[in-house]
Amino acid sequence: MRDKIINSIKNYEKALKKLHEFIDEPIVNERDRAGIIQAFEFTFELAWKTFQKVSKDEKMEIGGPKTIIKQAFRLDLVENNFEDDWNLMLEDRNLMSHTYKEDLSYIVSERIKDRYVIAFDHSLKKLKERYE
Repeated sequence: MRDKIINSIKNYEKALKKLHEFIDEPIVNERDRAGIIQAFEFTFELAWKTFQKVSKDEKMEIGGPKTIIKQAFRLDLVENNFEDDWNLMLEDRNLMSHTYKEDLSYIVSERIKDRYVIAFDHSLKKLKERYE
């Protein structure tokens, strides 16, 4: 299982690197904003699925993203001061993946740049300290 977790961490890291590349460029049109949101969705999926693998390896309850994010806090894969960010991230991911509203895309893309990448960076650091 350890190899699967390490591979998952590497994929998460690649997605996060791509998200950083997207947010480091100026947003000049709606396509740029949509690209940031899509990269965020990929990164979020890889993050929670990595947490899921760790939870499984630790013989913890397995479930959907909400359950797994709670497990990540218990396992110290996510710092408690990021709890609000991760919960809002889940809401934004669900909202943006099921509907696309241009006015909401402005708000979510700002959260991605200002809050979510920081939370992703911290969780990736914790994962790498634990498994590499």
